[in-house]
Amino acid sequence: MLRQERAYQGLISAMKRGEPRLDFTVAAEAVAATDIANPSLLEVGCGSGYYSEVFATLLPGRISYSGIDYSEAMIARARAHYPSAAFDIGDATRLPHADAAFDIVFNGVSLLHIVDYQAAIREAARVAARYCIFHTVPVFRDHRTTFLQKYAYGAPVIEIVFDKQELIALGRDAGLHLMQEWPGVPYDVHEVTGHHSVTETYLFAKQDA
Repeated sequence: MLRQERAYQGLISAMKRGEPRLDFTVAAEAVAATDIANPSLLEVGCGSGYYSEVFATLLPGRISYSGIDYSEAMIARARAHYPSAAFDIGDATRLPHADAAFDIVFNGVSLLHIVDYQAAIREAARVAARYCIFHTVPVFRDHRTTFLQKYAYGAPVIEIVFDKQELIALGRDAGLHLMQEWPGVPYDVHEVTGHHSVTETYLFAKQDA
C-alpha cells in the first residue's frame, strides 16, 4: 500500500506542475467527453483515492466524486488523505448502490485485477445512470483474454489482458454502447505471451439513457 502511494506521489507532483501523465489526461478527457455539467462519479477500485486529486486538478469543481474499494486499508488511507471525498468499502462485482445511482461509473485501472470481470462490467452498467468509463485497460487486438500473475507493490496479483472484442461485447451485453476510445500508456506483454498488447480507455453510454 505504501509502495503504491510512493509510486504515484511523483506523478501527482508532476501533474500539479502542469505535466500530467497521459493516463491522467485521458481520464479527464473521457469524463469531459460525457458533456455532463457537474456529474456524480463513482470510481470503482479507487485504491488510496488519488484519482480524486487527479480530477480535482484537471477538472476543478466539475465532478462530485465518490470512491469504493474492497480493501479496508486502502479506504482508510483514502479517507485520511482526502477527507472531503466520500469513500466506501465494497466489491466491484456486488456494488452496494442502487440502480443508476451515479451519472458516471469510472473503473480506473482495476478491471484487470477482477477475476469475475463480467460481473464487474454488469455492475458498473447497473449503477451508472448515463456512462461507464473503463480506464487504462490492457487489451489484445488479435488474441484471447489471458490471465497472468505478477508481483506488484510487493505482493502477487492477478492481471488480465483482455480480448478487445470480448470486452466491447460484454459492454454491449450489459446495455452499454461504445462511444469513444483513447490510447493509453505503453504496455506490451509480447515477451510473455507472444502477442502484442496496448492499454486503452473506453467511454460507454447506457443504451437506454
